[in-house]
Amino acid sequence: MTTDPAPDKKDALDKLMSQHGLSGDTLLYRATLPEFLSTDEATDTVRVTANNDSPEAVIDVYGNGHVSGAHQVGPGLAFTETQDNEWLAEDRKNVCARLQDVLDQGGLLYPVESVITDKAWYATLPSGTISVRNA
Repeated sequence: MTTDPAPDKKDALDKLMSQHGLSGDTLLYRATLPEFLSTDEATDTVRVTANNDSPEAVIDVYGNGHVSGAHQVGPGLAFTETQDNEWLAEDRKNVCARLQDVLDQGGLLYPVESVITDKAWYATLPSGTISVRNA
């Protein structure tokens, strides 16, 4: 089910995506601990659970533009634009999601301010989980 954001939020999202060269087909990567992954064997779908209280600092592009805590914008997950194999040493699994999958479930995208090593995004996940695939 597709949930479209309010018109003012859609405008902000479209501007953000245009400025950063993002599209619905953009892949977002995450190194996830196994306990946050669940598999529906009937559909062969893997889902990752959102964080309810994420530590990331994000830029609120839909409101006042100031830096705020990710927990202030809702449950979600931080993703990067590139796969990071450094985390695999800690028993994490690399997964990826299409940006359109985030948007289709009513999610919004926020630039992460607290990560300086890579381009990172915080995606809200109103349904609490998102389908992912192995990266």
